[in-house]
Amino acid sequence: MSVLFPSGSARAAEGADVCASGGLAEARVSTSVAFRHDDYAYTKIETDLTVSVPASWKLAKGLLLGRESRAYVNAMTCLTGQSQMWSDLRPSPPAVTTKGDRVKVTYKASSWVNWYLPSTDVGVWQVRGQADIWTVTLNPPPALERSRWDKVTADPGPRGFDTAKPPPSAKAEASKLVWRQKKATHSAPSVAVSLRPSWGTGCATAGLAAARVGTNVAFRHDDQTYTKIETDLTVEVPAGWKHANALLLSRESRAHVNAMACLTRQSQGQQTPRWSELRPNPPVITTKGDRVKVVYKAHSWVNRYQTDIDVGIWQVWAEADVWTVTLKPPPALEGSHWDRITVDPGPPGVETAEPPPTAKEEATKLVWRQMKASAPLAAPAVTVSLKPSWPRLWAAQNNRLTAAVLDALGGLLWTLTISGLLLRAAVLYRQRPSIPAAREKLALRNLELWAVTVVALYLLVRVDDLMRQYVEEHSDYWIDDALLRGHVFALAAAALLCSFAKPPRSIWVAGALLMLPPLVTMTLPETFGLCGSCEGPWTASRLALAMQATASCSLLALTILGFVAVAWRLSVDAELLPKSRRRTPSGQPRDRKLKLRIAGPAVVAWTLLVALCAALTEERNWQRATWLSDRWTDKYGEKHLTDFIWESVWSASYGQQWILSYAWMLTSVAILAVLRTWRASTQAPLDDRADRLLFLTFFPTAVAVGDFRLDNGLVEVLWIPVYMLALYAAVVPLRGRAVLEQPFDGPERSLAEGLGAGARANLMKRARTYREIHAELRRLDQGLTGDKTPERAKLERTLDRLHNWPTSGPPTGTNPLPESVSVVDAALALGPKDNWWENGVRGARFAMVPGLPAAVLGAWSGSVRGEAWQDTFTDLLGLPGTVLQILYWMSTWVGAGFVLGALWRILPGRRGATKALPVAFAFALPLALDALFGWFTQEGATNLALYASTMLLVLTVTGISLDLDTFHAERRFWQSRLGLLLSVYQMRYYSLQVAYLIGQVIAVISIWKFFAEPSATPPDGDK
Repeated sequence: MSVLFPSGSARAAEGADVCASGGLAEARVSTSVAFRHDDYAYTKIETDLTVSVPASWKLAKGLLLGRESRAYVNAMTCLTGQSQMWSDLRPSPPAVTTKGDRVKVTYKASSWVNWYLPSTDVGVWQVRGQADIWTVTLNPPPALERSRWDKVTADPGPRGFDTAKPPPSAKAEASKLVWRQKKATHSAPSVAVSLRPSWGTGCATAGLAAARVGTNVAFRHDDQTYTKIETDLTVEVPAGWKHANALLLSRESRAHVNAMACLTRQSQGQQTPRWSELRPNPPVITTKGDRVKVVYKAHSWVNRYQTDIDVGIWQVWAEADVWTVTLKPPPALEGSHWDRITVDPGPPGVETAEPPPTAKEEATKLVWRQMKASAPLAAPAVTVSLKPSWPRLWAAQNNRLTAAVLDALGGLLWTLTISGLLLRAAVLYRQRPSIPAAREKLALRNLELWAVTVVALYLLVRVDDLMRQYVEEHSDYWIDDALLRGHVFALAAAALLCSFAKPPRSIWVAGALLMLPPLVTMTLPETFGLCGSCEGPWTASRLALAMQATASCSLLALTILGFVAVAWRLSVDAELLPKSRRRTPSGQPRDRKLKLRIAGPAVVAWTLLVALCAALTEERNWQRATWLSDRWTDKYGEKHLTDFIWESVWSASYGQQWILSYAWMLTSVAILAVLRTWRASTQAPLDDRADRLLFLTFFPTAVAVGDFRLDNGLVEVLWIPVYMLALYAAVVPLRGRAVLEQPFDGPERSLAEGLGAGARANLMKRARTYREIHAELRRLDQGLTGDKTPERAKLERTLDRLHNWPTSGPPTGTNPLPESVSVVDAALALGPKDNWWENGVRGARFAMVPGLPAAVLGAWSGSVRGEAWQDTFTDLLGLPGTVLQILYWMSTWVGAGFVLGALWRILPGRRGATKALPVAFAFALPLALDALFGWFTQEGATNLALYASTMLLVLTVTGISLDLDTFHAERRFWQSRLGLLLSVYQMRYYSLQVAYLIGQVIAVISIWKFFAEPSATPPDGDK
């Protein structure tokens, strides 16, 4: 950057009296401009201007004075037309000579083309650069407009000009155009030309004529939602190429970036970020002899409709019924030797291919080869169209507004269905004849309010997304518009959460403070540089980034705080949480309150952790997407800052949607609250119609595994009745085989009627005696009685007495237990507690132990294993989302443990491992149907087998734990729980249970090792 003349100079065009332009009518002018593409990092512009003015011109004498004099400055300003030339570089000051009655001025300057700048002024020429075309315009100084322009020349370089106006008078050398002044004409020509440079800048393309190039692209359609595009490019360049050595330098060096851009991109400098292109590894660069070999591999997905998908040197365009694949060779390699080009479209093959391929390999792969080895082959314009199966065509259109509406509709139907079931259950509870207690009223009212609130929350979140997508497709999308729309919906959702929760005053104050930053940024965007629609160009600033990041973090923290407050209210109102140590004046323990000093730091810490992970991920994504951009310019830094500002704007809505996607957990808590307070005194929750409806609704809400097919939730609502019916069908038809459903030998009365709550102590005592007698009998059989006389008959008579159960009413007497049921079987059938709710709670607690490693396994398989880690590390919320995935799976396993415990008394089988089978079957049946649906849509389903086998393992361990807990009163008499378990199960059953567990563990490991593999997905939130 250099200043041509002092800034105090006046522009010649401001007045004819300043430049005395009348005296310049006899001036003779010539100028030229030339573009030098090779041997430079950027295209160099060289220009000169020669003006011969009559000595009689008023300012002619000023040209002969010192260059610092005001007269000289004014005269030179008149002849060049500008007072400041920031982009000009001059090899030397303008040369001024005299000859006869004329003064001659020769002014030479040079500059560079930066296509990302609006324009570049050099001499009397102006260049406007874009990514693929440059426009060059002659801007004659106003004082010379009536002078005689003898010759104007423009040299674009090897490829020539695209257009030229007015038509040139002649063409010199290879591509130089010349305009000459017609006689008796005194006016400056309006020269305007355009050119397409041979390649970005400075690639020394002549040195690449001997390069050898090969590339291929393949489409992988099966076992994944989106078609995966895999491509590679192999280039062998001669060691004599100017940039060959730069390929061997650090990948962070500017020379290496420019060299790689020459070989893989359409231009140098600032690249369009490729957000969806992923590279498994950096390009591999090796040397052999006098050649340098570059292997560049990349992949992406066909997941955008009517949008250019660039991956490697290929471009894919997806329509509703056909996809077009086009080879986009880098201009620097157009004259190189293209050895082999292959396209593998996958089944069913290609529809059209231009030019015709030279060969076909395997089933569908097409090949283009060099025809004559003696002549270089320019890159052929390969264009292929393919028509994949309908599932891949459908999935590729998920970025359309129509698809987004259908997805939102599916989610709304799911939410409305669950809310409708909750409200129907509330009606059934209110129809009970008994007068509800205060806790019952409170829990049921919360359930009804939450059923309505969750629908409103869903609408706020999804309508915001749909409106944003509509505005992006149909009008300009300004940053302040995005702030206003996104923050209004986000604040409304957060306010709705807090209004439902009714937290203490301190939480309200904290929530109000968190609302301030988003309110300020959306009402006063111009104050913080966030007003894109205001007058003048919008420029990113660090103040804008800091303020918007603060606002987004505040909204996220506010949403989390509201989420926690809702969960707290639902739990406390139903006494799901233990009481506080503080007591009321009447001596009753108080409900626990949500304390800001505990919740506040936890929410802030989690919010900062999420923000830090998002910032690091976005920085990684930016570096990946712009790895071949020129990072050493101010423009790059400005775009980098702009990207972060936009991401912070979008994250306000995106982060809230992420948190509220776990609202099903709050719905599950609301269901448990009502089940606890309103439960009927029955054997199982399926015996009362209100409990039955709410309990069956709990299963798809808390235990079901959500898996959108074709990445669209339109039919997700169908899984609600499937899971409910699966649980009902797995339990009710087999209820007659449950131990407590068996009748006594005698009166037509089931064991459940005879073994009431008061019979537990007697039953536990008899069960212990039964086990001790059987242990004694085993010793008798083995001859281990010592000096004692065998008393088998006495022991057997004792067993007979244990088998007779006293009647609970007149006439007095005993009823024998069924012949196939022992007192131990009856004790285990009761479970560890006296009612189904407490048995369910015990089952949920015991499921936590095997559930934790199972949750880690589920999160690992879905977020880390195989190619899943790429999605995790490109999603802004991928890392914290993995943590919440563990919470998701823990909730699933714990919810299943609750279902097992609640249904314990009516499940078939005598041991916990057997009782776990119906619940595991109810979980696995919908997964099997989902896998069948996945086969129909040609998507992967291998992880479903892993989930089903893991559920069986978790429930089996939980069932065994419930069996053990049934005899918890005897725990102090045994050295370990293993000894107690051996005593309860006896040797035969114990061996079977151990073998059964080991078999399940082996099955899970086998599925994990050989079958389970997550389906690779595109980066979330692709820009």
